[in-house]
Amino acid sequence: MDYVGRCLLRLLLAISGVSTASIAATMDFERRYSFRLRLLLCAASALCLSMLAATAADRYGKWLLEQPQTSVVTLSFKQSVLLKNGAVTSELGFICHQENKLSLVGVILIPFDGTFQNHQSVIPVLIQQNQDRYDRSDLLQHWKNGTDYISLESEDEVDDLVLFLKAREADGVKSVHFFLPNDPDASPQISNHIVIDVSGFSNGFVALMKACGLSP
Repeated sequence: MDYVGRCLLRLLLAISGVSTASIAATMDFERRYSFRLRLLLCAASALCLSMLAATAADRYGKWLLEQPQTSVVTLSFKQSVLLKNGAVTSELGFICHQENKLSLVGVILIPFDGTFQNHQSVIPVLIQQNQDRYDRSDLLQHWKNGTDYISLESEDEVDDLVLFLKAREADGVKSVHFFLPNDPDASPQISNHIVIDVSGFSNGFVALMKACGLSP
């Protein structure tokens, strides 16, 4: 199985809870999976494909707007850092999937390679304006665990995250901070800290909505 296939299979197993044999036994994807679950599958496909092939893209600050598939548009922020074992990458992606004249936006966060170790099905994610202190405008959200990534499906929480990022950019803040916990006994690193640049996000998200046929 190629890289994209493995990526899609890991995502499908994580969000559906079915076995590999069950996946192989059915070809009727439309009857078995909801629109939102298919959104996440397309999201993983889009992010995997973006690693393998160049697509037409527009840049908004450090945010990249791409259309890796006909029915999928993504807006993503990707960063790499150098650790002891080499360079590792993290990515936050907003994905719009169009199907049957419906459009739905989901969010996927891929922590730095090998740094996220949490087996809980729901992951509390604290999103702060300042790294060292809490503000009343900061967000505490609950994301679904996909093992190598986490996803945000609730429309209300997606809207809250979008509003938070737009507001921080309007305030002149350059970046925000995502904190997500590891299992207590999984790693000496208690939590993951991911810095997301907000410059250009507002214009990029407007472009994402227009590309998806939605109102910004």
